[in-house]
Amino acid sequence: MLQYFMPHKYKHILNRDCTPKLEYFCKVDEVSSVMPRAMHVHENLVEVLLVYEGSGIYTIDNNKYIAKKGDLIFYNSGVVHDEFGGNGSNLGTYCLGISNLKIVKLGNNKIIEDNYCPIINCNEYFDDILSMFDIIRKSIDVDGIHVAEFSNFLVQALVVKFRIIIEKNGDVKQIKEPSLATKVKIYIDKNYNENISLKSIAEAVNANQYYLSHIFKEETGFSPMQYVTRRRIGEAQNLLINTQLSITEIAANVGYNNSNYFQNVFKKIVGYTPGSYRKRWQV
Repeated sequence: MLQYFMPHKYKHILNRDCTPKLEYFCKVDEVSSVMPRAMHVHENLVEVLLVYEGSGIYTIDNNKYIAKKGDLIFYNSGVVHDEFGGNGSNLGTYCLGISNLKIVKLGNNKIIEDNYCPIINCNEYFDDILSMFDIIRKSIDVDGIHVAEFSNFLVQALVVKFRIIIEKNGDVKQIKEPSLATKVKIYIDKNYNENISLKSIAEAVNANQYYLSHIFKEETGFSPMQYVTRRRIGEAQNLLINTQLSITEIAANVGYNNSNYFQNVFKKIVGYTPGSYRKRWQV
């Protein structure tokens, strides 16, 4: 028999004044993953995805990635991202939403350095990570009175493991000067719920609107107004999942004065009406 003794003095990863909290947890199987999750952002929490099966397409901060089985995907607070699993690869993911996270030497609700690639493979840690996600899922299914406390402690352990993986396997991204398309994206991200037009975007970034449209689509795959629509629908998805606001209120929040028009646009992009989408995601 072997007995191991743990050191009582060690370098802390988590700030001891903050306790991370699990805000939500979901398992997205191959059926649900075909529903696109349009451009959206989480202002007050970190999101971490584990790809446990297949592969999917992810746009993160204007960069497109393909994530495969064994990959962890890290979204810091405030990072715009788009998730689309519909490439015929039977994508399956686990997702954690974590608030009140403060890692030593990083800002509030940041889990990865800004200059690191946000997708990192678990490699030899995959089985351990998957098991911990499974334990959280099973504990939630049981619905015990202490499930929140139990899950929060598991999340702390997962965050420590995530940081071990990031520090060991993380890749530094090449930092580029902001392009015209990036400036347009930043402007839209701040103003998508306003009465925005191609003309107003062009005036804001001091560029010809036709040249701007060409450059933006070449870099992002969307026209500026298509991107506006995806940001609006992505935020609407957030509100449908995480609030009890009415569909009319959500439409107004994301920049649509006409609720019927909003519902038509939503169904065209997501494949479901807002009401049906909410029922599929809320427990």
